[in-house]
Amino acid sequence: MPSEPRIFKNKVYNNMKKVEKNVLVLHSAKEMFELVDKVEDYPKFLPWYSKTEVIERKGNELKARLFMDYMRVKQSFATHNYNIPGQEIRMDLLEGPFKTLRGTWKFIDLGDDMCKVEFRLEYDFSNAVLSAMISPVFGHLAGTLVDAFIKEADRRYA
Repeated sequence: MPSEPRIFKNKVYNNMKKVEKNVLVLHSAKEMFELVDKVEDYPKFLPWYSKTEVIERKGNELKARLFMDYMRVKQSFATHNYNIPGQEIRMDLLEGPFKTLRGTWKFIDLGDDMCKVEFRLEYDFSNAVLSAMISPVFGHLAGTLVDAFIKEADRRYA
């Protein structure tokens, strides 16, 4: 669902930012899914997260809070993730400095030790001040996220 445009002086602004990345990796879809799903481990290899908290893990759903601390920007946000084990993680905002935050990870098996990872993220901050402060940092981190997961997978599954 697209974000609602904002109207200022008869001009329409839509601040929705999008990140999309598709990569082929030399790891199975199952391995990549498990790595992304295990938010408890994020601070070990994603240095911009100072900590994470699992609020609830029930069946194929996960609610978690992530604490970001990067370049003097400190924020936290919580997401509700819906999983199709080994295949997909869909993420929706529960709370945080965003008006909108939603994303998907898809893991497409291409054989025993290879898969395609498709990452999509859409976000918009709740106000212009936050957007000006955090958007450049968050955009950079979101853009490098897939690479960080691949690097960790290479380390873990070598």
